[in-house]
Parts: sequence; structure tokens; C-alpha cells
Amino acid sequence: MSEAQFEAVREYYHNDNVRERIREFCGGDQFTCEYLVGFGEYLARNGYHRPLRLTNRTDDLPGLMEEGLDIFRSVWDWKATLAIWDIEYFNLDTWYNLYRDQLTYFKLMEPVYRIIENIFKEYGIPHINDSTSSGYHFISLIPFKSSIHRKLERIGYLEDSLREKYSLTPKVDKKGRRPISLRAARGYSGIGRLHEFLSHLVIRRSRGESPLPVTISDTAVGRTFRGREGLSLDITQYADPLYMRDIRTTFSTHQKHKVYLGKVGGRIARELPVYATLPRKNLSYRELFALRKDLRGAARYASQCSGVIPDASRGWERMIRDYRASSLFAFHQEFDRVTHQPPARWSKTYWRLNLDNIPRCAANAIRNANWGLLNPTSIQTLCRVLFAIGWHPKHIAGLIRSNYETRPGWKINWQKYDAETRANFWGRVYCGMIATGTDTLNDFNCVAQQEKGLCPHPYCGFNLKDYQRILRDRFSPA
Repeated sequence: MSEAQFEAVREYYHNDNVRERIREFCGGDQFTCEYLVGFGEYLARNGYHRPLRLTNRTDDLPGLMEEGLDIFRSVWDWKATLAIWDIEYFNLDTWYNLYRDQLTYFKLMEPVYRIIENIFKEYGIPHINDSTSSGYHFISLIPFKSSIHRKLERIGYLEDSLREKYSLTPKVDKKGRRPISLRAARGYSGIGRLHEFLSHLVIRRSRGESPLPVTISDTAVGRTFRGREGLSLDITQYADPLYMRDIRTTFSTHQKHKVYLGKVGGRIARELPVYATLPRKNLSYRELFALRKDLRGAARYASQCSGVIPDASRGWERMIRDYRASSLFAFHQEFDRVTHQPPARWSKTYWRLNLDNIPRCAANAIRNANWGLLNPTSIQTLCRVLFAIGWHPKHIAGLIRSNYETRPGWKINWQKYDAETRANFWGRVYCGMIATGTDTLNDFNCVAQQEKGLCPHPYCGFNLKDYQRILRDRFSPA
């Protein structure tokens, strides 16, 4: 970042309206978020291995702004469950084009953006619709004091291992200074399941409407002339403990491209401005883009907006009603009733799977677990194959968990995160899409697998269409 850009960011943060919007987003005069995070090039150039600074002191916010950092707040809130949905364009081959020509990619996302806004309107869910450099954040909340929050808690589910971590949070990670209440924990799980339900609605409605494949997380469907691209309905935050997740504040700056030069390209990174994270409200995506790259214009726009995260309890209550009547809820109930095999039996159960008897692309997820069981496309393939040959989704999750907890060399600290919860998330999400017919399985074939870059052994003797037929016979896609 040039000195001129750095000074422009500091000037932007000096604006009273910008500061007030960010304070509102953090809870107002008395912040209700557990912690704040600053991220940016200033930290990278001052020797931080990871350009992040975390603080539990709300008084540190002005200092983070003075350093020209992007501002994040914890998802963990003292008074409410935050409903956060991250929708973004992804390309597994390059970030370059997204940053070089953002208007093209926001145009590609527009049909799904409209579908999401229409769904929220139908349910009566007020929200902030913040824009990022790759998509949108949709944010609302349900206060703990609301009677509707109790309904939310009842659809949540906590693994014993996660419940234990929540009771010991101060000993697990510096992001938390106190245990997480059962109310907050179950609310976070419940809102995650509602976003899973929402994702199914969007995927179904987007068929024939979206020029991009729409997936849960960044699972590759195939390859286009732009690469392995799609639109991710990213609900992966709900695979992790509440205390580990944070969200970029409204009216924060957005300088990821200034930090990760290798992903964007040095020349493009230098030429591009620092953006602002702005609520779209009723703007067109073109009007929004013009404001995002003009920090002075963004500061003026701050006077027309609110950073208060809206109470959307009534709308989410309607969503809870429809979710409880859905086939996805029935699948979740069945999933929760089954338990993983205990660790003492893993060698006699999960590890008895003969990897030579399943397609090489699925086996590769286990053989190269440190990569394959962190890669959404690889995990989806494993779930599809094992579900087809008769594995229960909870035991697919159990197999994934057994690898998380016993394989060495993970880049993830499973003491901070939770292996069982993460594994259950993958098994529940990708098998749930199949069981409800949301996953059409159109890309579950060997040609698509090669296009995804996930075929380690062409002509391996297996045909993924055989497994596709089994699943389609068992679960008829809608």
C-alpha cells in the first residue's frame, strides 16, 4: 500500500459517521462483541507473521483505525445470536480476474443476490447487506431475551466435545475470556442449521437462473473458460466453535488484495484502491462499486446508513416453522439420533474400510487426509461414494473425525477447533443435500471429476455414474 493510500484510509476512519457505523455494528456505546480484530498491510510490514491483531479491549478500536487496519468483530455476542451468511464468488484457479474486473463478477452473482433478497423479503427478515470484494454478507440477529430465541435453541445441537470446549473457553483460546452459555451455544448451532435450510432454498431457486453453479462452500462443479468457478453459499463458519469466528464490520476497509499479493498479482494489487465494506441497501451493483472504491464517497454514504444489526426475530421465527416442516429437518433429526463409533472401536469399524474397493478419487480423500479432508470438493466426493454404498451419514462423519483426531500434521489446532463438530458438519451438509434432492448429482461423473482436478487415476476401474444411479434411485432429485 502506498503512503498516499495509507493516509486515505486513516482519513476515512477519522470521519465521525464511519466511526459511528462501526461502533453501532459492534453493539453501540457499550460493545456487545467479545473481541475485535484488526487486519492489514500495516501489520505485515511491521513483522507480524500473520497480519492480525486481536484485542478484548473496546478502547483499542481507535488505535486499530489509526493503523489503517480492516476491522472485524466477534460473532460471539453478549446479548444476541448473530445470523451471518457469507455469499461469495470463488475460483479455485485464480483470484486475478475477480479483482481485475469486479463488475463482471458482480453481474454474474446478481441473479442469486436477487433470489436471496426476495427470500428475506418473503420471510420478513430485515438485515444489513454488506458488500465485500468477492460477494456479500447478510447480517441480522435474534436477542437472547426474545421468546423466539428459545425456539432457535431447540433446533440446535451440541456435540459433547464442543460443549466441553465451551465450558473451558478461557483455557482453549485467547479469543474468549469466559465460558460460552448454553443459550448462546445452542442458538449459534440453530442459526447455522437455518442457514443450511436457506442454502437449499437458494440452490433450488437458482436452477436455470444463475450463470454460476451455486454450491455450499466452494465445491467445484466442473470447469468453465474462466476456471473452476462458482458462487459459494458459505456456511462453514457454523462448522467451528462460536468463539473462533469473526465478521468484517460494516464500513470497515477491505485490503485483502494488498496483503495477499501472490494471489492477486503484484501489479494489480498496487493499482487497485483500498475498498470500503458498504451496505448495498437499494443501490445497483454498479452504483455500489463506484462508492466502494471511493473512500471519500463512502464516508459521505455513511451518513445515510445505520450500522445497527437489525432484530429479525419474527422473520426467523417463520423460517424455523418452515424448516421444522421440511425434509431437511427430518434428515437432521435422524442424523442427530445416531452416534459415532467410540475411538476404541475405530480400528474395528471405520478403519476397516478397504480403500481399494472404492473409486480412487474418494479413497484419495483418506489416503491424503491432511489435504483431502480439508478440501470441500474432496469431502463431497467421499460423502457421495460412501452414502451410495450404504454408509450412514453420521458414520461418514465419524470416519472423517477419526482421521482428524489421529492423523499427525494437521494445520488446524483441534484443541481450539472441534474435530467432531467439523466432521459432523461435512457429513450432515453433503449427505443432506443428497437426501433432500437438493444435490442433483449432475456433476457426479468421471468427466466432471477430471475437470475438477480430483481424478488421481483415470480409468481406475470404477465409474462414478454407477454410484450416481444408486443415489438417484434412492433419492429422487427435485
